[in-house]
Amino acid sequence: MLSYQSMSAKQRELYDKVKNASQWFELPYNQIDDAGAQAIAEGLKSNSKVTGLSLWSNQIGDAGARVIAETLKVNMTITELDLNYNQIGDAGAQAIAETLKVNTTLIKIDLHGNQIGDAGAQAIAETLKVNTTVTNLGLYNNKLGDAGATAMAEMLKVNKMLTSLGLSSNLIADAGALAIAEALRVNTTMTSLGMGHYQIGDAGANAIAESLKGTDSLGKNRIGDAGAQAIAEAVKVNNNLRFLIFDENEIGDAGAQAIAEALKVNSTLYSLYLEDNQIGDAGAQAINKVFKMNPKLVEVPLARNCISNTCSQAIKQCNGQNGPAIYDQVNPLAFSLLPRFATADDLQTVFCLLTGEPALEDQSSLLPALPAEIADIIMDKAQYWQGVQHTKRNPYDDRPVKVTVPQSIHGNSTRVKAIQVVRDTKKLYYRIGDNVFDLIVRDERGAVQYEYAAKATFVDSTLVSATLWPASTPIIRQIRVGWQVQVQPSKSARDVLHQRRVFSAKNDPAGTAEPAGPDTLPPPGPPLGEECEGPTGVDPGRDAGNADADLASGLAAGLQQL
Repeated sequence: MLSYQSMSAKQRELYDKVKNASQWFELPYNQIDDAGAQAIAEGLKSNSKVTGLSLWSNQIGDAGARVIAETLKVNMTITELDLNYNQIGDAGAQAIAETLKVNTTLIKIDLHGNQIGDAGAQAIAETLKVNTTVTNLGLYNNKLGDAGATAMAEMLKVNKMLTSLGLSSNLIADAGALAIAEALRVNTTMTSLGMGHYQIGDAGANAIAESLKGTDSLGKNRIGDAGAQAIAEAVKVNNNLRFLIFDENEIGDAGAQAIAEALKVNSTLYSLYLEDNQIGDAGAQAINKVFKMNPKLVEVPLARNCISNTCSQAIKQCNGQNGPAIYDQVNPLAFSLLPRFATADDLQTVFCLLTGEPALEDQSSLLPALPAEIADIIMDKAQYWQGVQHTKRNPYDDRPVKVTVPQSIHGNSTRVKAIQVVRDTKKLYYRIGDNVFDLIVRDERGAVQYEYAAKATFVDSTLVSATLWPASTPIIRQIRVGWQVQVQPSKSARDVLHQRRVFSAKNDPAGTAEPAGPDTLPPPGPPLGEECEGPTGVDPGRDAGNADADLASGLAAGLQQL
């Protein structure tokens, strides 16, 4: 137990503040560390008036979370706990989970913006299977993977109190989405489930569509037309949704048209967010048509898609100030550079070719069929994950664009094979350094391991791209789970419409990623902001089809050299 006499001056100040506080106690941006959290925990023992504790954006780690959790085992007045944007990991989350086994007053817990992974999520999920008071849990922007999502899904099957669960901005992919979708089929109490900024693709979207209830946020995923069409079918019969967030996905005209058809019969939705997708003129026209027909629909942002100026002007003239919000449209070439994801059907087709004696082109002879076990080995070696990281940004957002390498579905390490960066602006490039990507590589502790200024290739007058391979950027061979790659803001960041990074990576069951250390790290790159010779890309003026071909060839060459 920490005595008042043994406290530092800052600890005493914090202790006195919380001891004398009434109702809501909030102290953000105060550089409160674990020692400060200990003083606050002691003060709470003498206060029976505080009902809400908010310590967001401080420096509280696992030790601080533990002492607060211990106090909450006996405190019976606090109903809301806000520890957002601290440094709490699995150990701190596990301590909070232990508290929830005995605490009967906490209703709302916000832990987003911390470092909680699968172990912490699993502990909280196990406790919530029996806890009967918590109704709101925020875990977005942590490090939960599919294992953590699966644990949450199992909890949702039996928990009857939780109504809101925030899981956005984690490392959850289709496997986790499938588990949550299955749980939603039997859960009858959830009204809000945030599932944005995952790696969810069409398979996960299809599963969610089958069980769609209160899931209102599917933004910042990689849902394409097929996933959007499946969810559109669910929207036709769903009478619970009031707003649906689809921003920052890969929805094109077909998906937008399917959603428009659904809105002809849905009578409850009033907000539909479709910003930062790949919708063109046909999709925009379909959405605009239903917008005029559906009186309930009042808000449909379509910013940063690839709608032509002609179509945008026509929609504005048709609706005046009341139509869909269309501004800052993205160069469609930015999407043509995107590597296509291999689907389950694609993989099955390749497997059948390997095992089915395919005919050689323009020849009557057949290739010998391979035994299935050999084909399986080839498929495993050939498969790699293309993690499209959702780095589109709004103008005036000057923060670095960052990506954290996720754990694989099976818990194996992840070996990065290539990094692609693309930037589109509203204006022609004219400032020195605008065609350079300043990259910073940080390890799992946040320490800078490498800095690199990659010279980009002009794809169009407003679009530049660069692809980094291990041969030219050896640090890629050291990047592993938990490491982060940042792209610093452009020299004219306020003009940036779209910025995206793609990780091509492969599960590495043998753990063959080269260890990082002083002897293995490559020499530092050129100073940030200075141009350097980077990988070649698509020549200016070449069409989108050639851009796709060049990128596919580059990916194939990269796979061969690894």
